[in-house]
Amino acid sequence: MQPDAIGIDSVLLKELVASATANMYIHKGDVDALNVFPVPDGDTGTNMYLTFQAAFRELSNNPSNNIMELLESAAYGALMGACGNSGVIVSQFFRGFVKALPKETRVIGKKELALGISGAASMALKAVRQPVEGTILTVIKEMAKYAMENADNDRTLKEFMNDIYEHANLVLSKTPEMLPVLRQAGVVDAGGQGLVYFVEGIVQHMNGKAVSADKINEAAASNKVVSVATYTDDELLSDTEINFQYCTEFILKGKDLDLEYIKNSLSPHGDCLLVVGDENTAKIHIHTNNPGIILDFAVRLGEMFEIQIHNMVEQSQQRLAKLVSQESSGNQIGVVAVSTGDGMDKIFKSLGVQVVINGGQTMNPSVEDLANAVSKLDASKVILLPNNSNIVMTANHVKDLVNKEVRVVPTQSVPEGLAAMMSFSQERGLVENVEKMIEKSSQIITGEVTYAVRSIQLGDLDINQGDIIGLVNGDIVTYGDSPEKVVEDALKKIPSAASSLVTVYFGADVSELTAQELLNRLEKTFPDAEFELYYGGQPLYYYLFSVE
Repeated sequence: MQPDAIGIDSVLLKELVASATANMYIHKGDVDALNVFPVPDGDTGTNMYLTFQAAFRELSNNPSNNIMELLESAAYGALMGACGNSGVIVSQFFRGFVKALPKETRVIGKKELALGISGAASMALKAVRQPVEGTILTVIKEMAKYAMENADNDRTLKEFMNDIYEHANLVLSKTPEMLPVLRQAGVVDAGGQGLVYFVEGIVQHMNGKAVSADKINEAAASNKVVSVATYTDDELLSDTEINFQYCTEFILKGKDLDLEYIKNSLSPHGDCLLVVGDENTAKIHIHTNNPGIILDFAVRLGEMFEIQIHNMVEQSQQRLAKLVSQESSGNQIGVVAVSTGDGMDKIFKSLGVQVVINGGQTMNPSVEDLANAVSKLDASKVILLPNNSNIVMTANHVKDLVNKEVRVVPTQSVPEGLAAMMSFSQERGLVENVEKMIEKSSQIITGEVTYAVRSIQLGDLDINQGDIIGLVNGDIVTYGDSPEKVVEDALKKIPSAASSLVTVYFGADVSELTAQELLNRLEKTFPDAEFELYYGGQPLYYYLFSVE
């Protein structure tokens, strides 16, 4: 198909997004490697790919020939699959693109392309409270400006798309000039590079050099494996406590779907109601005693797909030995926390967290992962602890997707999340709990000890690949060849550590004996401090610690 002859229609749109997603799949490792700091948590490329993949999956599964319906599907998929800050920005890019186009659009020409990119830029910028120049937002913004200024020239659509791609590349090359941290690390912005790879896949197809079908199929089939340590419906409740017996889930596709109307209509017929999506596609989850009523209501609004009905009483009878229901049901306020490491999971649960999602560095849960976890709780009010700076933005989108009151305590690390839980009490209301948890988590100093994935010069620190590095509140402050020595040196960089409570969590790659020897060493070095040692089991990071 020649895009210059008729513009981008529904068939070509799917081909372009397939090629672009596959190109992002090929290069996701390159983007991951662009992390500014040399810590092993560069996952921007993976997060962007998973988000693009979710958009492509929804797009390719939609049989419609209406290009606006297809774009809506892609936007919905991107939102539900958004992982990390970069993924959230990508989801807003898709949403802004489709919102900017007239509803009667049938083919995307130069004018529509420019309008879409301009709308994408506007919505992406709104997604970030304080946009920073030199990031993916700059690349998007400058792409939009160029497209709007040049949409009326005499270039063909293919030439116009190539020009946009070249301009995006130019802007990307200048990001180190805009952001000192990029210049110091000698890299371009990772998110911007990911977007450029996506656009590159589009122009490759338009130029007759599409990514191979094998790579497209490989990208489409490369599903994200999410290890979510949540309690399933049957684990949440015992058979004597289940008020609504059947867990009913399905996808509803229609036109002008009113999500609020659907929520209000279904809420009297069950609990744990989840209605997410948009005016064309909605995902519905409810616990009910009469699935027929639910399905009869839905079929009048559109077509249903992927219908699943589970008898929770029967399932729970097979698991009565588990005590999960005692931990999770009956709480006034539910708490969901993102964590990594079996030791950390147990600590969070012991402090009152009902649902733990395994994620964090290199494995950011999506908006849908978090929304599903929140929906599983038998609580109308939920506190969400992201425990990672790259998950906070994702967490903030959950409240719009579930029929519950959700508050995010913006914890930047697992130790901050644990500190927040120390201030949590079921005796308090939601607002007071959130206030006290934010106050407590902001008072501690956090540290991390890991290894450098590449060499870098940071001020007077000449770090080589493989060196052990110590971070305090996210900044690299020391390095060495021993994790234990680096912990000690990092604590010496914190004046208050000498007379404070220091809690140390040792990771999966550290033996209990080695950790105990470190504790003895620290007690001698800081005789006036109080130390606590716990097994965290976290990967990648030898030690995490907090000072309070």
